[in-house]
Amino acid sequence: MRFTDKVVIVTGASSGIGEGVAKKFLEEGAKVVGCGIEPAMKIEDSNAIYVQADLTKFEDAQNVVAKAVEAFGLVNKLVCCAGVTFIGSLENTESATFMRELSINLGGVFNMCKAAMPELQKHEGSTVVTVGSDLGVHPIPERIGYCPSKAGVIMLTKCMALEYAPKIRVNCILPGLVRTPMIEQRFQEAEDPKALEEAYASLYPLHKMGKISDMANAIAFLSSDESGFITGEIMHVCGGSLI
Repeated sequence: MRFTDKVVIVTGASSGIGEGVAKKFLEEGAKVVGCGIEPAMKIEDSNAIYVQADLTKFEDAQNVVAKAVEAFGLVNKLVCCAGVTFIGSLENTESATFMRELSINLGGVFNMCKAAMPELQKHEGSTVVTVGSDLGVHPIPERIGYCPSKAGVIMLTKCMALEYAPKIRVNCILPGLVRTPMIEQRFQEAEDPKALEEAYASLYPLHKMGKISDMANAIAFLSSDESGFITGEIMHVCGGSLI
């Protein structure tokens, strides 16, 4: 039980990677504070609470931290999973849409980290893990907002790692395509689900998509004492797409 007596905030905990991360920490003994834009999360556990929050608003991020301390007395782990993917090119993306994606994917991480740092600094061994994307390093068409926003998360992670060492370790994972409910829905709606799955798998040298558990395991490692000499690291959890 690597996280007994630890309290972790997980953003985006109502679905996808964030939900899987929250469950992983609970399995390993942590108390979990999930948050997100949705009114609730699906996890029901005596060691977990949920706070609805729009993390593009700094005061909402502050409220998440306050509710965590109120419920569990402290915060010493933060995982930033919340994010969105808008599809579009420079030509067909509105300026407001571009800025909205940056505000959620990058601004939300900034706000949550800024709000949590005063509490994280009070405790030995505090960690932050952000979730970038392999598309923050390797762009593809029709992601004019997503790719820059995730590139920003990568550099924000490095800046925070430098600023808060040696007290707090800050690291980032770069997922590739992950079999979240959103991706599973694409398969269900496709004319040829097997062909679409093969197309996605062929993007990666490991010839498969990632699982939510792959992301949760990587995040748990970077949040644990097992990675105690690692900070500012950008861990590629993307099936070899960045080789």
